[in-house]
Amino acid sequence: MKRSVYTIGSLLILLIAAFIFVLVPIFSGGRAQKRLPAFGKYDGTEIRYEQNSDFANYVARYADYYKNQGLEINNSNYYYIFNYAFNTTVSQLAYRNAVKKSGYTVPKTAVNRALMTYFTDEKGAYSSKLYKKAVNDNPAGVEDLRKDIIGTLTTQRYAEDSFGGQTPLGKETLYGLKASTAEAEFISKLGENQKSLNLAVFNMDEFPQTEKVAYGKANAEKFVKYDFSVITVSDKSKAESVAKRIANNEITFADAVSEYSTKSYSTDSGKINNKYHYQIEKFLVNKDDMAKISALDVDAVSEPLQTSVGYTIFKADSAAIQPNFTEDATVSTVYNYLTTNEFSVIENYFTARAEEFATAAANGFSAACTRFNAKKVSVPAFPVNYGDLSVANKLDTSLEGLSGASTNETFLKAVASLGAGEISKPIVNSRSVLVFQVEKANVKPEEPVPAEAIKDELTNYDASSAQAALLASPKLENNLSDVFFKYMMNNN
Repeated sequence: MKRSVYTIGSLLILLIAAFIFVLVPIFSGGRAQKRLPAFGKYDGTEIRYEQNSDFANYVARYADYYKNQGLEINNSNYYYIFNYAFNTTVSQLAYRNAVKKSGYTVPKTAVNRALMTYFTDEKGAYSSKLYKKAVNDNPAGVEDLRKDIIGTLTTQRYAEDSFGGQTPLGKETLYGLKASTAEAEFISKLGENQKSLNLAVFNMDEFPQTEKVAYGKANAEKFVKYDFSVITVSDKSKAESVAKRIANNEITFADAVSEYSTKSYSTDSGKINNKYHYQIEKFLVNKDDMAKISALDVDAVSEPLQTSVGYTIFKADSAAIQPNFTEDATVSTVYNYLTTNEFSVIENYFTARAEEFATAAANGFSAACTRFNAKKVSVPAFPVNYGDLSVANKLDTSLEGLSGASTNETFLKAVASLGAGEISKPIVNSRSVLVFQVEKANVKPEEPVPAEAIKDELTNYDASSAQAALLASPKLENNLSDVFFKYMMNNN
């Protein structure tokens, strides 16, 4: 493929165009003449979004990548672009600093060798004529390209020394950490013992109406509905003073709400926001105080009671309403309470059902699914592949009940330990309870894992771990979200 001065010009124009493409919409709110705060710092070096900065250049390149992929550059994608660019800038700063401390400088011969690849003729040979033309026509562009190559080779030095490169030395690469033979062998055998499953799924979102009603009736007090007005103040003595004025008819309750209440638990008029027994009890410091306010007669006023944000005075505006579990609204309230406060009740119900199922499934898995109204799912053969390594087959987590199961240790250990025909104990996975039967064991993969794929996987994990460590480093000050949403998105 021919490369020429026009290739360089196109590259530079593309980067400039991408930079302007990002810059113009974001600064359309009038910030173009104002300097943005730094998006963060790494090891004392500020990361700023300014012309020719590493950060701005990476933003431009990621924006260009998005455009080339046919993706829309919208508000959401802007943030992802800036986030990717910020993370890359941090890595570049860390790598360059490490190389600088080592005393290494990029040899001119290495820079020239890389530069030559941009000036080749139709046959792929270096052309001094094209290089001289580029220097004459666009000297600044060539110099910028040279600087970019130096920066790339500097960080490449660190990356290769840490994670390996392409230069071979016998069977090993010349640079980087060497993968353990035992580790590579372990990964290569990940897919050798695959198992297919018959899976029974108990969806915990299908908690029966009868169970909701039964729980409500057994805990009816929780769902008594009260009609209170409240006054909340932060200081006990002030609360006592207000209560005394109300008792002496020096001020009405409504006026005291307006004059004194912080309205932490109420509307502006003083009506309590959360009306059910279990909701009110939650913000009382002394749970026994619930008995005092539930016993209030209509229009009666309580003493100041300590709550989570201060002291609260309660006034009963009308009689409490007892729950009616024949009404859908009341049953819905019970279910909302369970899912928010006592989900274990739902989980225990389905786990008990699943235990009964597991016993019955010994006499026929499909028949037990029908009897217990469990969804039966056929799971294709997969290996125990925690986290879905790309070098082995993967569990199909799009199947019902299996979302997140590739990192569920309990599930994977059960798969690993059971043989063909054996049935698992109930396993909680996300919002489902699972029971499975191993249909087939020792299923062989269609193709062996290439050694090169294992090597790439290990290198990728090293590199991603390094970036994760950098982003968690105490040397990093990350203000990306604050600056982006405060100074950029507000103007978009």
